[in-house]
Amino acid sequence: MRTSMNRFRCVAFVTVMVLAGTSSAQSLSSAYFLSGSYTRQDLNPAFSPERAYFSLPVIGGTGMSVSSNVGASAFIYNSTSYPGKLTTFMSGDVSKATFLNALPDVSKLRSSVAIDVASAGFRAFGGYGNVGLSLKSYEDVSVPKSLFAMMKSGLSDGHYMAGNARVKSLAYADLGLGYSRNVLDNLKLGAKVHFLLGMAGGDVSINRIDANINSSEWRLMMDAKAHIGMSGLEIAGNDDGTANLDSISYRYKGLSGFGLALDFGAVYDLSDVVEGLSVSAAITDLGYLNLNKGVTLANDGKNEVVFKGFHDVSGDEDLDKQADQLGEDVKSMINLTEKNFESYNGGPSATFRLGVQYRLPWVDWISAGELLTFRTGLLSCLESRTSVNIAPARWFDASLNVAFSTFGTDLGWVLDFHPKAVSLFIGSDGVRARLSKDGIPVSASSASVMFGLKFALGDIID
Repeated sequence: MRTSMNRFRCVAFVTVMVLAGTSSAQSLSSAYFLSGSYTRQDLNPAFSPERAYFSLPVIGGTGMSVSSNVGASAFIYNSTSYPGKLTTFMSGDVSKATFLNALPDVSKLRSSVAIDVASAGFRAFGGYGNVGLSLKSYEDVSVPKSLFAMMKSGLSDGHYMAGNARVKSLAYADLGLGYSRNVLDNLKLGAKVHFLLGMAGGDVSINRIDANINSSEWRLMMDAKAHIGMSGLEIAGNDDGTANLDSISYRYKGLSGFGLALDFGAVYDLSDVVEGLSVSAAITDLGYLNLNKGVTLANDGKNEVVFKGFHDVSGDEDLDKQADQLGEDVKSMINLTEKNFESYNGGPSATFRLGVQYRLPWVDWISAGELLTFRTGLLSCLESRTSVNIAPARWFDASLNVAFSTFGTDLGWVLDFHPKAVSLFIGSDGVRARLSKDGIPVSASSASVMFGLKFALGDIID
């Protein structure tokens, strides 16, 4: 257990991309222009499925993806001293220049997950209503190159400064109630309210590290803070009053917080102006989630910390042992003290979407779409996704699309089967990873998949 905890702390705090295999996406942008989709209402609440429906836990919809602007190969290398073994960037086999040249100015990782616990859609009050309960989580990581440069410096004499590193994460339940209807013949509006139940969250920031390094020690001044929103979490203290990160206990004591978010959307049919043309817009997850139970740890930058430096790892040790050593070094460097818990907003970030769709008048089952997406928050992101969509049969539609975003270029796709009784879909917003012979991503990468099965009821709703 201790080995696992050390590795988690090390990886989460430092080696950003080692986390890349464990995360997922909350919505499928590739399905935005598919009229038969039962999931696109999560992207724009003005959209509504063609039939009433219900879903069962997990199989109703589950997604998995991750995006980063740096490959894991920037942190994991083939050992030259011990051929056939892998080693971390802290090994003496890896020069500082080689390591830093492989990094962007800021290493970024974005991940999220969503599981449909139960959901249903139905005709209501002249329009379409829906209700759903889902479990969601997300994680954003941002680490500047200056922090890695300082770690790799070892005991080289000099003065180093680093900062602006941050990790945000949240796990929560989302109970959503939505409604959409036509207010004019060519205008449809929709809205959704989300009741958010916080289960666990964290917001760790290193604002500044000022280090004077000589041949025997580091002398550090650090401004750092960690909010851990988890009811029932306890961290023991050391004799000097600092937090003992090796002595953490947890006993469930209820939810960690509550919140509220809103979605708004509109779809406008411009066929009177240009046959087959429509535009749509939406804002989703506009709100907050206040985490008011947990632990706050901080170092206010007023007390000097003496640290013996990060150690080069031995190439003959496996990656677990190397990660343990790096984790021990990180714990020795930071000097956090438990403070009175400070509640904070750990809620999801708002997302804006603008879509334009043109359906070919002479082949109305083929359309082209352009979706612009802007996500706010720690890792704000702009994406442009161009798609070709087909619906050759009433029970089937599909999309093939390409996206250009802050994190790179991705090829997305979705297949959606929706005969009268069921709706089955599977799709991806992109899989992009160039792997080494050891299976390690060597460049910026992304991976996502989302699938689900919903049960349709009754006739098509006009």
